[in-house]
Amino acid sequence: MSNEANEREVSALEQREDEIRLSAYYIWELKGGAQGSDVEDWIEAEQALND
Repeated sequence: MSNEANEREVSALEQREDEIRLSAYYIWELKGGAQGSDVEDWIEAEQALND
């Protein structure tokens, strides 16, 4: 794989992670911002973005 293709793949993965992070934040905020639900919120965000 070329460096350019590798960089595009890394960029796409970083963008996906940013989308999940933002979605998880909104989920957390909608739940009232309670501490301790970060993993569940992240998983819920991943699932929502995969649908």
